[in-house]
Amino acid sequence: MPKTTLNLRVDKALKKDAEKVLNQLGLTMSSAINLYLKMIVHEKGIPFDLKLGKPEPQKKTTKPKTDDFDDELDSLDFDSSDSIKKAIQKL
Repeated sequence: MPKTTLNLRVDKALKKDAEKVLNQLGLTMSSAINLYLKMIVHEKGIPFDLKLGKPEPQKKTTKPKTDDFDDELDSLDFDSSDSIKKAIQKL
């Protein structure tokens, strides 16, 4: 396939920081940009989400009340010779 030249203007510090990461990955800047362009073609769009603003925080999970958990454990009726796996299966 014939090659063409692509001239880009990027921030000098950004280029330097990106090259450090790419070197650790064993990629050149040219190979990384080619990979990015191939992914654009493959995905038929930008290969990552473009979002405005910060994502909403995840909902916090609530822990069961200790009393409820203790009552549930007491109702399982297993002795210390039972394995943990068996005890969990009884839950």
